Amino acid sequence: MAHHFEFDSENKILLVVLEGEVDGYEIEEGNGRIRKYAERLKPVAGISDFTAVTKFNVTSDQIRRAAMQPSPYPEETPRFMVAPTDHLFGMARMYELVADRPEAMLKVVRTREAALAALGVKNAKFERVR
Repeated sequence: MAHHFEFDSENKILLVVLEGEVDGYEIEEGNGRIRKYAERLKPVAGISDFTAVTKFNVTSDQIRRAAMQPSPYPEETPRFMVAPTDHLFGMARMYELVADRPEAMLKVVRTREAALAALGVKNAKFERVR
């Protein structure tokens, strides 16, 4: 799989790190995997970080299908997608627009630091979870 999960227990932030080659299956099935960790860890925020992605083999139809799924987080949970490249940023924005989460609870940013700053977190300490 082209992703793993990390958690900052002090700030209660769930981080999904996508890396290497990512395909449509990863994106379409991602919410289900995130939901399992969100139910177990009860995060107050979520970040999906695409910084380490080297190849993104995902169609716009797959993005739309994934975005139409129910959110893996409760509605009041802020969620960020970190998309540093123009292509990933565009695909993430498509997801954001189609998902239409309430009160801008889903935002696309260019860096993990921007997501953490929006959450008011200065020193996140993420540890890998299984």
